[in-house]
Amino acid sequence: MLISLEWLKQYVDINENIEELEKALTMIGQEVEAIDVQGKDLDNVVIGHIVEYGRHPEADKLSLLKVNVGEEEPLQIVCGAPNHKLGDKVVVAKIGAVLPGDFKIKKSKIRGIESCGMCCSKAELGLGKDHSGIIILPEDAPIGMEYREYVGLNDVVFELEITPNRPDCLSHIGIAREIAAYYGREVKYPKIEKLNDVTFTDDSIEISIEDRERCKRFAGRVIRGVKVAESPEWLKKRIIAMGLNPINNIVDISNFVMFEYNQPIHIYDLKEIAGGKVIARRGKEGEKLVTLMEQEIDVNGELVIADGEKPSGLAGIMGGLGSGIKEDTQDIFIEVAYFTPEDIRKAGRKFGIVSDAGYRNERGTDMENVPTVLDRVTDLILQLVNPQSVGKMIDVYPEKYQSTEIELNIEKLRRFAGKEIPKERIIEILTNLNLKVEDNGETLKVVPPSYRGDLYRPADLYEEVIRMYGFENIEDKMPIEDITAGVKNEVIRLMDESKDALAKIGLQEVINYSFIPREVKDMLHIEKEEIMILNPIVETMAMMRPTLIYSILNNIKENLNRNQDSIKIFEVAKVFEKTDDLLAKEDIHMAIGICGRDEKTLWNPKPEAYDFYVLKGYVEEYLQEIGIKGYKIVRTTNKNFHPGRAADIMIGKLVVGTFGEIHPEISEKMDILKERAYIAEMNVSLLKQYMNKKIKYERVVKYPEVTRDFAIVLDENVLVGDMIEAIKKSSDFIESVGLFDIYRGEHIETGKKSVAISVVMRDKKGTLNEEEINKVQDKILGIVKTKYLGEIRQ
Repeated sequence: MLISLEWLKQYVDINENIEELEKALTMIGQEVEAIDVQGKDLDNVVIGHIVEYGRHPEADKLSLLKVNVGEEEPLQIVCGAPNHKLGDKVVVAKIGAVLPGDFKIKKSKIRGIESCGMCCSKAELGLGKDHSGIIILPEDAPIGMEYREYVGLNDVVFELEITPNRPDCLSHIGIAREIAAYYGREVKYPKIEKLNDVTFTDDSIEISIEDRERCKRFAGRVIRGVKVAESPEWLKKRIIAMGLNPINNIVDISNFVMFEYNQPIHIYDLKEIAGGKVIARRGKEGEKLVTLMEQEIDVNGELVIADGEKPSGLAGIMGGLGSGIKEDTQDIFIEVAYFTPEDIRKAGRKFGIVSDAGYRNERGTDMENVPTVLDRVTDLILQLVNPQSVGKMIDVYPEKYQSTEIELNIEKLRRFAGKEIPKERIIEILTNLNLKVEDNGETLKVVPPSYRGDLYRPADLYEEVIRMYGFENIEDKMPIEDITAGVKNEVIRLMDESKDALAKIGLQEVINYSFIPREVKDMLHIEKEEIMILNPIVETMAMMRPTLIYSILNNIKENLNRNQDSIKIFEVAKVFEKTDDLLAKEDIHMAIGICGRDEKTLWNPKPEAYDFYVLKGYVEEYLQEIGIKGYKIVRTTNKNFHPGRAADIMIGKLVVGTFGEIHPEISEKMDILKERAYIAEMNVSLLKQYMNKKIKYERVVKYPEVTRDFAIVLDENVLVGDMIEAIKKSSDFIESVGLFDIYRGEHIETGKKSVAISVVMRDKKGTLNEEEINKVQDKILGIVKTKYLGEIRQ
């Protein structure tokens, strides 16, 4: 927000210098981003009058001048410009002036003739690019006056960083209130000069509010017989100081009042309002609007300002192209209204329209100040335009503003501030801020004004008192507190344990956004109901991710595109699923992604590509690290994975994860063509109940192990993992069962496979004898033959 110091001084007395004012504004929360001191490089630059004119005796292209600058004697100046003559009023930089570019004006000799100043061009003063000639001023320009004062460059413009909760400070009066409260001064509100003497006509149009949820108040007035013309200099100066270009007197008045009161105003050409009606309503199906920026938008369902036939503007943001003020406009209608901020914000984002009006309305304006603003605009039009007639105010206000009462406990405020602020000072601060205060002893009943919608609880008043009291007046004190050990949030603890385990086994962590593109739901087979973002920042962030698979695949693709050949990554994050009560179900998932092959080394010149078993190793190491036992690995039907090269991880009848090679069709859609991608995804929230990281000590067994190898011929479709699990459970003497070979080929029937397993047996209480070993072997062979229809290979 730009604030003109010269303009600001109309509303509050300011005696402080620029540095003091900057510090005060920052200390009360209106941070100063930049200060533009206009004319700061124009010290000792004044208006002069050429009283003598001649040629330089040593140079035909130089002139020798005597210039009256309001001092006892005229200055002798050598000038090289071609565009001046005797009697001209010019701009003179006197000795001691320092022009832009650190160009210092000194007494000097030019071709042997003394020169005591310089006649300046706009380029030399930093006011433009024209250096073809010096500045020639009108005949009535006062001799000796500082040039910056003559052209109005004696202002200081502050650029303030206004926080979103303080829309009242997006105006000169808002900042004037802050300064007045800080220094204990009065605010000088604009006076109505001509409106009080006007006889209002009954000339009006019908105003109605159909959408009362989004438009809370609508006031307007008809004025006839205006003349659209150029604005006076003082008004143009104010508009330029705000970074805008002056347009005409009517439009400039509306902008002036907006920057004065933080209330956007829209002024219509009355003849463009069909049917004599102005309506705040929802846009109808099929209705279009061409804005002042010539952008056509579909306003179906949006809040619009319409006449009897069509929409005339997008409410609170921008008017329609045809409704604005034109050169031949004679009769006007002034609109001042209050719109619900969140609805203006949504509409502005939806259409990508940025405007000064939208910027203010989406933060909130003062509902109670609508009539004052309408009268202020009308009064300025009376002063500058002198219209033929002024209609009475029409004010539609169906639901009146309800003020907020806040109970402020004095002792709690003092404890919060860490300072014994006197009660009288607290009341003074709140009163200076224009808050109504009722003293009830230990508490105060405080009622904020309508323009302070950010004040609705005691903590808000704490902030007001402290910032106006002065942070520098509150001493630094270390609090004395009992310190107790904190406990990690359960969700964070669970995520951290998984991250530590995965990093420990040699994987690198990746972190992705929780948003993924809309088309992922067509690319992946997702059984969960997705949560779509209504107004995504970009289309690649249109859906809350229900799985980590896409994110990990995208990481793999990006790394492959950057010539990374060995990718071993993981992510632990939340996934989201829509529920019946409209709240998102959030689960913690873990995902591992591997792709490519180990780096080439001297001892590994031809590394093999990663495969299913490499990923299986990482999965099993992870489960071991987090204390998961008693799981089994079974063939999966998950359509996101390659059939036959993927498996589910099950605990009991519960599927807690899936791992394997990603389906080739998905890899192709993700443009992962160089290598096969392997992904594991597990629901850590489900695994939580099975985690057991307690370490149980067991004495080293001193009795020897006995190993027996078996070659078993099975049908191709028999799951070896199930058979191994059954063998493990067949005897307490079986310590482990390992698979070390699978053979298909010569001497093995088609549709069969030879599986070689190694069984380790041990008795922890003594040495196994031959009879005990044979009993275990018989059990194994019985299970293989009866349950899995296998035969021992001869």
